[in-house]
Amino acid sequence: MALSKKPPIKKDLAPALTRGLSILTFIARAGRSVNMTEIAEELGIAKSSAHGLLVTLVDAGFLERLSNSSYRLGLRVVELANARIESSELPAEFYATWNRYPQFHREAAILAVLDGPDVIYIACRNSPLALGITFRPGMKLPACCTATGKALLSTLSNKEVREFYKRHDLVKLTQNSVPNVNQLVKQLEEIRERGFSIDDGETRDHMWSIGAPIHGWEGQGSEAAVAISYLRSEITPEKIALASDYIKNFAKALSQTGSAFKS
Repeated sequence: MALSKKPPIKKDLAPALTRGLSILTFIARAGRSVNMTEIAEELGIAKSSAHGLLVTLVDAGFLERLSNSSYRLGLRVVELANARIESSELPAEFYATWNRYPQFHREAAILAVLDGPDVIYIACRNSPLALGITFRPGMKLPACCTATGKALLSTLSNKEVREFYKRHDLVKLTQNSVPNVNQLVKQLEEIRERGFSIDDGETRDHMWSIGAPIHGWEGQGSEAAVAISYLRSEITPEKIALASDYIKNFAKALSQTGSAFKS
């Protein structure tokens, strides 16, 4: 009986660069400053090696060294992120389209893309309402809890979603967050059928959000999603009906604009 061949191990052609990028990713996901010991343990390397990498990243502006000898992301990272966002027409079209629908301007509006298990916000309009959260470009939240994230996940097949969450944790932000992958898959099936997603207190207890995927921007399928957020206490069946029509039209308008740019 022939033995199956193991896939070849991919050689790391730039191990120092890989480690440097791992440091940036680790600090970004930590959401706080981290010290050299934590970084060395995360990468499985000696402190002396971590020190050299950190000095290089600080000198290049990708990290800042704080007075307590911990490290946080530097402004160079922000500069590159902003350059990437500004290179796309999508945020500008989001704001222009939003301004054409003044009836929903008490609510927050968010434009997001998928980044691993998270969504990252690339354009936002905040609300004067006490939603319990202030959105900002560059902010990340777990995709499984948010309206934009669920809208994006709904463009995957059930099998792809299950495989995805074998590689990533299913995070809960509130007691209302989806409890397991089976329930998430059930929600995604409903989203595909009706054309919009709902976050009912899953991101913040006092917030209700509705989202829809945007088609036709980067690559194939849905690469971005839009959502609007309300106070949960103000939600009525009438508002849900209005919001669902609005968010689908909002996403459709952005999708059509994206297709026009690509033609």
